[in-house]
Amino acid sequence: MRKTENPGVMQRLKELEECAHKLATEQLETQHRAQLLEQERTVIRRLRSQRDALRTRVTAQSAGPMLDILTETRAISTPQSDQVDVRTTLLKERVKSLQDILEAYHLTGLSVKVRELNSTSTFCISTAYEGIYLDSYYLDIQMQHPRKIISHNIPAFIPLDQTALSYLQQDLPRFLDVLRDALNAYSSRRYQVEQLQELHTASLIGQVQRNAAYNLLKFRYQILCGDMEQDVQVKVVYRHLACCLPTGVTLTCTGADAESVNTKLECHRQLFEKMELYRVFDSLKLQEEVAVSSGIHSTVHSCDTSSCHSI
Repeated sequence: MRKTENPGVMQRLKELEECAHKLATEQLETQHRAQLLEQERTVIRRLRSQRDALRTRVTAQSAGPMLDILTETRAISTPQSDQVDVRTTLLKERVKSLQDILEAYHLTGLSVKVRELNSTSTFCISTAYEGIYLDSYYLDIQMQHPRKIISHNIPAFIPLDQTALSYLQQDLPRFLDVLRDALNAYSSRRYQVEQLQELHTASLIGQVQRNAAYNLLKFRYQILCGDMEQDVQVKVVYRHLACCLPTGVTLTCTGADAESVNTKLECHRQLFEKMELYRVFDSLKLQEEVAVSSGIHSTVHSCDTSSCHSI
């Protein structure tokens, strides 16, 4: 005698199949987002490599360092009226060549403008993060020896006086490179904190505490330990002002058994040391979505098998 199928069980099976299909689709989308993120990181690494190569070529230009270029530009940019046309044309071509080299410096985040002939030049250091221009800083420098900084808008926590004492008189390009590295790292750290607070407000508990240089950060977020959510306190330190990634990370979870969370916290700590702040939470969110999807998919499969056996 044929058994009558239970409509309720069949409806439940249909719902489980739809749920499993939806979860599989979401998991594929999550994997696709992870692939796109990795592709973007590859592009960023390539562009950074090209930028560094350009900076190296600019520094090694046969026309000489920036100081020599500026001196020569000022010296020949205004030819005497009694010079012949050929001489004037050659001088103009030389000036154009030197200006092109200065434009190459600009592409690496540094530009200069002569304000007073043989006297003062304004140097502009432009900071950027992954192709996004952030801030510009200016220094008016008296070029006649002894060189002197006339005015600037460099933040107080950047050791400008110490850097000037070390490099300004004997190595102007080195002086500008050290400032550029410190300013660019500062803008990068600040941008990361801004993105973290903008994109992951729901993951944070309160605001990120930081100092003026953004090289000491403290914040809290929650992790799941079994069925309980626990607070994690994070302290991030950048020991050098030219660092974009942390040199020290401390994670503390006071409300849970240390052994149960030790592995998870160590994994999180390694992410903080290797990735930008907001990308750490991108990665954690992605891992959580994959884990939840896998767990639910396993539950659905178990229920599907059990229901089939009961028919």
